[in-house]
Amino acid sequence: MKLILLGPPGSGKGTVAQMLAKDFDFAHVSAGELLREEIKKETTLGNDIKKTVESGNLVPDQLVSEIMKLHVANKENYIMDGFPRTVGQAKAIEKLDIDMVIYLEVPDKIVVERFSGRRTDPLTGDVYNVKTNPAPAEIKDRLVQRKDDTPETVKDRLVVYHKQTQPLVDYYQKKGILKTIDGVPAPKEVYEVVKKVVEEFSK
Repeated sequence: MKLILLGPPGSGKGTVAQMLAKDFDFAHVSAGELLREEIKKETTLGNDIKKTVESGNLVPDQLVSEIMKLHVANKENYIMDGFPRTVGQAKAIEKLDIDMVIYLEVPDKIVVERFSGRRTDPLTGDVYNVKTNPAPAEIKDRLVQRKDDTPETVKDRLVVYHKQTQPLVDYYQKKGILKTIDGVPAPKEVYEVVKKVVEEFSK
């Protein structure tokens, strides 16, 4: 089964994808993680990606599409998280025959609130939230707020999201493979709904 998770930044895509991967034995392919790995390597490509991300813009379609296609080439069961982000990227992976697209719907105001409380563990890459998902006490002191998690950058990212990613919702709706799910409740509640949808589909 080949799935795509869609939703604005901070909608819980990563959390839901990790839970699905665990329960259904899916490979979790995160565009963000793959790009961050490239940034960590400090290659020329990684440095270019870093500048683009920190300015709140999206990494070019062709580049992300090729990276993602390489990572799913030999996989039968996977979830793409944070990809595609544009209709161009969606068209670039049409031959992959995606089975279902799950869209986590979250209003802008809630997205900004979530990011203001988001903190990342620089050692593990795990993400926590001071309100909804606090980190264990022993690691709290080492947590950081990423530059692209500040309210100003998040608002810029939402402008880009609505302009470039929102059209994907219509694109997949027309294909008849989109399932819209309310992403506002707590992550565990959202996941229960997603899990039911996936179970129904895979019967």
